[in-house]
Amino acid sequence: MQGPEPYLNDFHIQLPCAVDTTALAILDPAHRVFVNHEVYYVSSDQAREQFESAPWRYTGKVTDPVSVVRFEPDATSPTRTAAGRLFYFATSETVAQFDQDPALYSTPKPTMQELK
Repeated sequence: MQGPEPYLNDFHIQLPCAVDTTALAILDPAHRVFVNHEVYYVSSDQAREQFESAPWRYTGKVTDPVSVVRFEPDATSPTRTAAGRLFYFATSETVAQFDQDPALYSTPKPTMQELK
């Protein structure tokens, strides 16, 4: 599957770096990071390393792949790695459900809800 970079570049879209918002991100696969079903871009290899060392510091809200609830992860949020990406979960119950069939949750669902 092709990433969104050709389209972003064709339309001259510029995005801030997820780590250093004063820098422009490099829109290519080497500077792209997936967390849950969201995509983040960084401005350098160093910024990518920084992002990957503590993604929750830079993601803002993500969508729990099981419950489709939007929430802001933190250092204690349950995580799993599947399909080449990191997933954060809103609750221990949703991570347990994910563990039963990770492939079922590998594509985004059309609805999202705010965590109350």
